[in-house]
Amino acid sequence: MILSSYSHAQELHLIQYSDISSIPQIASNQKVQAELQTLLKHDYPKFQANFEHYSAPYLLKTYEALYYEGRFGSSLDASSTIVFKDGRLFAAIYFVNTKTLKYFSNDASCSEQLHTAIQVFAQQREIQSIEYVTARVESALKYHFGLAAQCGAYIEKINK
Repeated sequence: MILSSYSHAQELHLIQYSDISSIPQIASNQKVQAELQTLLKHDYPKFQANFEHYSAPYLLKTYEALYYEGRFGSSLDASSTIVFKDGRLFAAIYFVNTKTLKYFSNDASCSEQLHTAIQVFAQQREIQSIEYVTARVESALKYHFGLAAQCGAYIEKINK
């Protein structure tokens, strides 16, 4: 189920999730989790499993977004996500065995640059490759005033 950015923005109050005790509440927020499941598809279980140990979430400078991250047990596998009030999501999963970062976004800009907060997350890890997974999922690329993504050339490039 994909929610419109307008209804998502109306109902998501990020300030309530801005301390470490709120991680379980984020994990049980059906709107956020439905969006993440749509975005990450088969990678969602791994993404969620990485929140066994987590750092304190924090509101980004503009208070328009919440950032949080976690890791799996004693492993260095980790996940991070940014949830914007308007419904945009940016997420990353780091796989230590392959030194790969999978990057997901439902923003229709088709940018090949990681979100700034996820860049910081990535700099803390040894990364050999980055997969821009969402670029292959046109239906999830929807945020830019709710219009369909105009990412044809980018999607074609990624699929080569």
